[in-house]
Amino acid sequence: MLIKVDHPEYRGIELVGESLVIHFMHGESRTLQEQVKDVAVAIQNGTVQIVAFLDKDYAWFYRGAKELEHERVELGQMYGGGGKLITDGVGNSHLFYFVKQSPGHSVLLRHQTFYEKWSSPMTVSTNVFAQGSSFSAAWHSDNYLHIVYCNHRDQHLLYRVFDLEHRTWSGAVPFSTQSCSFPQFIVGERLYLFWQEDGTKISLKVRDKGQAWSSPIQVSDPENHVASVGYSIEKGQWHVLWSEGSEFFQAPFDKWSERQKVEREYYTYAWVARDGLLTPLYETVEAPPQSASQPQPQPKWEPEPLPEETFESITPPQLGKRAREEREERKVQEAFLEQAFRTIHEWESFRDEIRHWQTRFTPPEPVDLNPITARIDRLERRMFNLQQGQEQQKQTWESRLDQLQLELARTQRRVTAIEEVQKKRPVSLWRRVLGRS
Repeated sequence: MLIKVDHPEYRGIELVGESLVIHFMHGESRTLQEQVKDVAVAIQNGTVQIVAFLDKDYAWFYRGAKELEHERVELGQMYGGGGKLITDGVGNSHLFYFVKQSPGHSVLLRHQTFYEKWSSPMTVSTNVFAQGSSFSAAWHSDNYLHIVYCNHRDQHLLYRVFDLEHRTWSGAVPFSTQSCSFPQFIVGERLYLFWQEDGTKISLKVRDKGQAWSSPIQVSDPENHVASVGYSIEKGQWHVLWSEGSEFFQAPFDKWSERQKVEREYYTYAWVARDGLLTPLYETVEAPPQSASQPQPQPKWEPEPLPEETFESITPPQLGKRAREEREERKVQEAFLEQAFRTIHEWESFRDEIRHWQTRFTPPEPVDLNPITARIDRLERRMFNLQQGQEQQKQTWESRLDQLQLELARTQRRVTAIEEVQKKRPVSLWRRVLGRS
């Protein structure tokens, strides 16, 4: 992933595999960090800001106009994707990212601010759809930070506002109750919000913010699927571009009905850090490529008319060879360009199909085991209490039995002693007489 920047020292930051590479304007490149999972980039007042996310509970923050200083950013939990870096109009930077939410497949959306030092993480929302393209954030001239995101359950589009003075997020406001994807803020004359909505067809919609947010406007044809949405700015005029099947369209901002068909091969796609956020931009190709059907200029040189048998003998060999080589080279280049455009088109169609299936795929709802585990805990506690009660009763009965046996032995000894005493006593006269009678 290559992110272009408008800076006098640097021309781009690229994530090559797991190596974070920075490209200088004079052509040199340098590796900043290894084992990087994701990267976020922003430019503020001529200062490059880069956050390199690792598969850990911290990230590295690079910052500088020429020489980059770096420091460690504590995330609090393991990084879960979605890293974005946004700058505002008062000198702060805002870092957004996902962390794991247990149980289930949804994630927590976290937010940290930087002004001389990083703040502690705060939670923007729970149960967010776990895709980096499922949310967008931007600073607006109303001095608020705006964010939209898709929830996990049905991918409805929700909207919140951050009050920088009180450092609090507002409650969530639903912007769309359909399955949505790829929300994107654009900072133009006003704040614009684009997103794709999955109804009968995947459509492109937009809102803009003046004093309040406008109603949703459908930009694309409702009869066709939308894909490959991007933006361009030419002479101060913003355009939105998108594909519908094999056709490619653009429409100027605030003139959504004035869409027109354009040639896709005349545009290149790039991620650009500008206006305090990362924007997918279409840039026009400087010279449109020539197709194989267009006539090619031929060499101006023409041989003098001579008999056919002597023509080859007097043709300038170097000039004829050069003309043939130029023709062959043009043919090779045209074939290469044609194959490249065909490959790009096939890849974009395949990627759009993947995005379409991703938006339609809904992972199964996680089973909530909390009631079952709580009931098992209660039953285990009851069983333990019963076992303890039985043990105590057993000990009590054994103790009572021992006491009874002891008392019985004592009684038996007393009876025996009494009997012995009675046997030893002399028999009186009357008892002898009465006994004889």
